[in-house]
Amino acid sequence: MRSYVHDWVTPRLAAPRAILAISILAMVAIFVVDLADGSQIWSQTLYVFPLCAIALSCPRLAWVLSGVLLALVFQVLTFVAYDISAAAVVANSIVALAADTLSVAAARVARWHFARIETAATTDVLTGLHNRRGFESVAEQEIARQKRYGGVFSLVVLDLDRFKSLNDSKGHRAGDRALCLLGSILRENLRESDSIARLGGDEFVVVMPNTHETDCAALCQQLSATIASQMEAADFEITASIGYTTCETPPDSVAAALHEADEAMYAAKAMASGLASYSRMAARQTPPTLSGSGIAIIHSAPHDVFITHERPNPDMSSRAGI
Repeated sequence: MRSYVHDWVTPRLAAPRAILAISILAMVAIFVVDLADGSQIWSQTLYVFPLCAIALSCPRLAWVLSGVLLALVFQVLTFVAYDISAAAVVANSIVALAADTLSVAAARVARWHFARIETAATTDVLTGLHNRRGFESVAEQEIARQKRYGGVFSLVVLDLDRFKSLNDSKGHRAGDRALCLLGSILRENLRESDSIARLGGDEFVVVMPNTHETDCAALCQQLSATIASQMEAADFEITASIGYTTCETPPDSVAAALHEADEAMYAAKAMASGLASYSRMAARQTPPTLSGSGIAIIHSAPHDVFITHERPNPDMSSRAGI
């Protein structure tokens, strides 16, 4: 019961159409009871409860106004049925409309503040992208969608190379500018359906719905070259290591999928050591391949992209997270 009430009063959790339907039925029930018990008991104030539920949970203003109009019609009909004077009907109708309007306005303000707080809680202040909490919410929704409807999605992890050196040599303000630049690059070069988040520090993650391995590899390859080119143009001597995992079946959890993409990214860093002037990408499938299988490494610079297939060196397994 407690969980049901929580979902009812939480805008993001409540299903708008269900709330609208239940609220209309509640108003019909109030109207019927009000007519049945006559003028001895007035139940007019009860209309504010379904109206507040609609105002809190339904995003469309037209639905809210329709609810207010329906409640007012029921209230006026009830006043007329009470066989009171015309002046009393008008006065009570005005009072009812004022109460309904104020209640709905208060609920809409509460909904607006809830949206602002939720956005602030899931947004990275520096880049304006999702933060870790926002990423986890999006990834959980994507996994739930995959479990219900099937399909595939990919998860991409990016980490800037030599970012600490940039902070040490040019200061943290330069590091912040580099992070903001990376955020802009990701926004401009990824699709509207992709969700981008900054996990913390210089690590970013992208959720790519309906994206197969080959499509993800192509997108990451293009992205890798773009990052290298624009960072160089901004006088930042840093590149990016990119790892991705493609989930053809639902992973056990968000953490499990993220771990796979992380391992691929660290493998790219380890295996491409010495190529500091290049952006790097590694790919790993979900579920993980058997021990000793190859990992595809893509090294890309603005004007030079090539692909190799290498087997992991046992000596670097711990550093690559394999």
